[in-house]
Amino acid sequence: MTDFFEGIKYFVFVQNLSFLVYLFTIIGAIPFCYGVYRSHKLWIQKGEFYSFDHFWLRLKRMIIYGIGNRKVLHQAQGGLMHTILYIGIMGLFLATILSGIQLEITMRFFHQEFLVGPVYLGFKLMANIAGILVIIGILIALYRRITRSYPYLPTTLEDYLILIDLLVIVITGFILDGANTWYYRLPWIDHYDLIGYEIALWLKSIYGYNYSAFQGVYTVIWLIHINLAIWSVAFIPYTKFYHMIVGGLFNTFFSRLEEPSAFKPIKDMDKKIEEGKALGAVTISDFSWKQRMDFDACVKCARCTNACPANASGKPLSPMNLIQTLKVQMHRGNFNGKLIPDVVFPQVIWSCTTCGACVEECPMLIHHVETILDLRRGVYSLGENTPSELQQVTYNIMRVGNPYGYDPMERKKFIDKLSTELGVEIAQEGKEYDYIYWLGCNASYDPNLQKVAYSLLRILKKAGVNVAILPDEICCGEPARRIGDEYLFRDIAGKTLENLRKYNFKKLLVSCPHGYNNFKKEYPLYFDIKFDVIHHSQLLNQLISEGKINVNREKIKYSVTYHDPCYLARWNSVTEEPRNVITKVTELKEMNRIKNHTFCCGGGGGGAFYDIKIGERISKLRIKEAASTGANKVVVACPFCNIMLRAEAPEYNLEVIDLAQLLDEASE
Repeated sequence: MTDFFEGIKYFVFVQNLSFLVYLFTIIGAIPFCYGVYRSHKLWIQKGEFYSFDHFWLRLKRMIIYGIGNRKVLHQAQGGLMHTILYIGIMGLFLATILSGIQLEITMRFFHQEFLVGPVYLGFKLMANIAGILVIIGILIALYRRITRSYPYLPTTLEDYLILIDLLVIVITGFILDGANTWYYRLPWIDHYDLIGYEIALWLKSIYGYNYSAFQGVYTVIWLIHINLAIWSVAFIPYTKFYHMIVGGLFNTFFSRLEEPSAFKPIKDMDKKIEEGKALGAVTISDFSWKQRMDFDACVKCARCTNACPANASGKPLSPMNLIQTLKVQMHRGNFNGKLIPDVVFPQVIWSCTTCGACVEECPMLIHHVETILDLRRGVYSLGENTPSELQQVTYNIMRVGNPYGYDPMERKKFIDKLSTELGVEIAQEGKEYDYIYWLGCNASYDPNLQKVAYSLLRILKKAGVNVAILPDEICCGEPARRIGDEYLFRDIAGKTLENLRKYNFKKLLVSCPHGYNNFKKEYPLYFDIKFDVIHHSQLLNQLISEGKINVNREKIKYSVTYHDPCYLARWNSVTEEPRNVITKVTELKEMNRIKNHTFCCGGGGGGAFYDIKIGERISKLRIKEAASTGANKVVVACPFCNIMLRAEAPEYNLEVIDLAQLLDEASE
């Protein structure tokens, strides 16, 4: 085989141009390193620093989510495109590394090649396939933007230039590869150098074997290729490709290890209140270093916005645009300017239902909801830009212990009725119980949801479950926390736990996924929890599997569809238990968006108490989807979902019932 360096001399590569690679690389490293340093200075403020605890777990998450692109793969069109691009770019990167090792190490110091014979043929095949994949991926990406087939995907000049830049790099690389094949490998490399071989034949048809005639053209193409490659890398920190480093490596490595639904507590809350400081985030500097890293990690892929129910209903919230707006302010150095309403309209943050669809979809593990909640805390603590309806909710909780302002004596009448009619014990100090059933505000006061409590307790009594209800119970504080009143939440949580500690029980049973998440994930942020928390769908499934509940399918003459509550399915991954119960009873007709990808009812994040009168109601979008299944009834496992969907159901000849009501009807 003709020696590589001997062949390449006709194109004056090594003798006259190789030094430019080193020169350009050294010069290009300056803007690259400065860009990374600039980001570091934007993220780290006031003595903060990165957390390297649980190093191996963080590394695993980086490999799975950052390098492995786990969250991208489930999406059809975008997932295919990114997978093709990712595999192709990684293949070309590997090919470049191997070529560099051969050229600069084995040839320079050992005067021999390791990419020879079958190894070389495999190397060429791999590089060709990788290049082809990159071109296909780029063409798909351009098609998506030109045709706008994926809603809300940015189509700026920068987006097109980045794709064209990458396309030119790959094409010029193929031309250079074909020129080398033409000179010294044409007789024996054919099927393995898929593109290079065809280019080599084309060059041979034009120049024959007059290699020097192509020397000038080769030099120009080589200069274009190497400059674009090096300078594209050099300016990565200033383009959206920065997400490959900040998002794919940094943000996934430093991603929060806590449960995503355990929204971070406010540190030194009392001290901040004493000093008259706002709680939450009022300015960019109020966010944590990790949240500021989140802003830089956003790749503007629009997955969050396309999954957002508020956005789908015409509300002014786009999670992507919000993160990008905060990123712009951060890069402008506007660290101390008030964000709301100067930069972000209040309606944006109050449109959020805190359903977590954005968090579920984000491939960079950005926690949009936590950022929105921090902004809510900020404006609420200042007494500004908070809807009066939501202020009334927190006032009601503080005044009478429930968000609706109902007289607590109404709850006492209801539990006395439950005790009398069903024989359910009202908890007493000193006695032991397997379960304390937390009724929650909705089941305590809403006549429609009181029926759910009746059904559930009737089933439990039949199954011989040792369960009791509390004589006194106030709101668990979840609505206050979602609205932004962190201080009231902590106060309520402390009082609730003090009340619960008076009783001896093994598990706290709740019917509300918001309360379930609150007790299970959020109370431990401030207090030590000594009991387990279980949702009623989990307990019902357990009792059926243990044979403690007998079901007669003949009793149910209708089909149902099931609506996954966001706080049960997405935030807590409870998806199979409700379905197991339903399929034991009747036919289940699934909606399109289910389980972790469920579509919100609109009741979370204060949505049950306040609705921005913009666009369509989120609950209406969901009930339309339920109606499209052809089911007769919609089964829910959340009181907020029950309230929201029940308001829309009559228009579509649907009835909304709870899982407990369905099982109660079918039980022997």
